[in-house]
Amino acid sequence: MTPVPSTDHTIQRPFGRRALLAAGIGIATSPLIASCQAPAPNRFEAVDGVIRGLDGKTFTPLGANVGTFKTFDWKGDARGHAADAVEWGWNTIRLNVMVTDAAKWSYVEMYGQPALVDLVSEIVDEYTAAGLVVILDAHDNPRTQGYDQGAMEEAITTWWRAAATRFRDNPRVWCGLINEPNYANAEWVRIIDTLATAVRDTGNANPILVAAPCWGQDVGYQQPYFTDTKFSYEPDMAPTISKRHGNVILEQHNYGAFGMYSSADKLAGYVAKVRDAGLTPLIGEFGYTIDRSSTSGNFNANYDGAQAVFETTRPLEVGALWWHGTHGDNYSLKASGAAFWDGGAGNGLSEAGTKLWSLAH
Repeated sequence: MTPVPSTDHTIQRPFGRRALLAAGIGIATSPLIASCQAPAPNRFEAVDGVIRGLDGKTFTPLGANVGTFKTFDWKGDARGHAADAVEWGWNTIRLNVMVTDAAKWSYVEMYGQPALVDLVSEIVDEYTAAGLVVILDAHDNPRTQGYDQGAMEEAITTWWRAAATRFRDNPRVWCGLINEPNYANAEWVRIIDTLATAVRDTGNANPILVAAPCWGQDVGYQQPYFTDTKFSYEPDMAPTISKRHGNVILEQHNYGAFGMYSSADKLAGYVAKVRDAGLTPLIGEFGYTIDRSSTSGNFNANYDGAQAVFETTRPLEVGALWWHGTHGDNYSLKASGAAFWDGGAGNGLSEAGTKLWSLAH
């Protein structure tokens, strides 16, 4: 989702953001994590279309996007709430952070990138100590109108050099290179390759998440926005990145755009194409609002996509992360629109919150 200052509660996309394609559960007792036996690695690995965990078994991420100070924190800061995430049954969070100073309200603009690394470290230390994976999501969009694209790309690259170095010895910290990239084809490969190289050059071998084209939606060749845009799984796209850098997860955001992944069958077909290309899929965002509004397309598209995700999560063993656990845009797990911990993890749930809770219990 595109970030805005805390005083602005509208975020608009040119098309619908569809529901989260799948999901595993989080804790060691979950049946979703026990399907695939293998020698235990020293890190999480994307292999054969799934993620292999530290215990050598299939690990299926389940959780939500969360924010911290100055980024997606309108309903609260995720710091201090790892125990609530565990109570939810989550095994993963996706931490949304603005890593450049382009937005004048950003943490980096006020305090600098080194201070942001320290702030992120607080969440990493807390949540990984509780057994969760923390996906660091660089949420800046270098192609935002009025911003300096080249300077932002360099700043994101600098961030990854610092963050990948800081967290390279923690296998539970994964690198989400760039959120919903507004790039296509060769330009998409260029920016992804640049950021992946920055991570790997630090010696960090943990999973990197490669966000699909079309604002993360992977809806290639659709008019009017993506007439000439390739799908991520085409040979010269994400498979090329995976061969160059290894341990790559393909991140898709599923909000029902163009109705392409709006049923269980359609989602299963997409997952099959991704896996046939030698890639491991994960749904990094999905969701719908508690008030039938939408900041990404329209409510019905968002809702249909989410239902498809809930239906296919278990059989597909594809990770899924809800949008959002702490934001204020009404894509909430609580009926009140509050943060995921408000009133206790299992209390006062929205319709979607009830379904996400059920996946983990």
